[in-house]
Amino acid sequence: MEAYEVVRVFVNKTVVPREPRRRGNPGYGRLKAVRLLVYSRQVGLGNDTRMVEHLKKHPEALRALGFRRVPDRTTVGRWWRRYVGLLNKVFEWFSRLVRMLAPTTLLVVDSTPLIDYDLEAGWGFTGRGPFKGFKLHATVNQLGLPLKAVVTAGNRYDGPLLPSLLEDLEADYVLADAGYDSRANREAVRAVGAEPVIAVNPRRGLRGKTKHKRLLKSKRYLVEQFNGLIKNHVLKECWTKPKGILKKASMVTASLISLNTTAIKALLEGETSLKAVSRYWA
Repeated sequence: MEAYEVVRVFVNKTVVPREPRRRGNPGYGRLKAVRLLVYSRQVGLGNDTRMVEHLKKHPEALRALGFRRVPDRTTVGRWWRRYVGLLNKVFEWFSRLVRMLAPTTLLVVDSTPLIDYDLEAGWGFTGRGPFKGFKLHATVNQLGLPLKAVVTAGNRYDGPLLPSLLEDLEADYVLADAGYDSRANREAVRAVGAEPVIAVNPRRGLRGKTKHKRLLKSKRYLVEQFNGLIKNHVLKECWTKPKGILKKASMVTASLISLNTTAIKALLEGETSLKAVSRYWA
């Protein structure tokens, strides 16, 4: 099945409801727009110009996505900003579908830097030192598939975001590194019915051992592998091209949708391993 066929099947009217009728030119409609934005990340088109040129060379993809003519580059550029909220809702819909196909037993929370020198970027710190850019904060399941995500400036602390990254999720365990070590976060984990497996942060001046430390060490690779997968094989530094966090966040969300779309197809075909799902992005 071609990439545009996968997008057309999964990004449908159920996922993106039709807009209310309005006077004047109806335009392309948000279903077609969202399909195109997700498809652009599915096939790794780095910018809007390449997207338009790709559609001109592949009329079969244009028709499959529901278009009669190729949209203008500036029109596509506006869609990234106009539909950022809708893309978030579509991502949440696919997250629920992933949870239906693969009931969640384990959640791993982490952030990864998106290095950039945009005017809206901020200075942050990782284990490798300072960086300027943005952060992708994500929660992945036991298959390494994203269920929650948010993009922030690089200077945003990880810890306070954990409760929102667990909202509406359920699991037996929630794993996180020492950056999330706080009483409030442990209570937030217990509030979703899970047991917190959060590394103790020695900077807080507390003594104690990390509970289920072996589980944390053995399963943390899930989010690390996701970070590498989404940045190197899906995003491919596409966030460095547009200006402003809004469009960058929209492109990241479309990439997460495309990853889950491919994963859902694999799960429906009986694949259950992270390696099998990841092969689609090799």
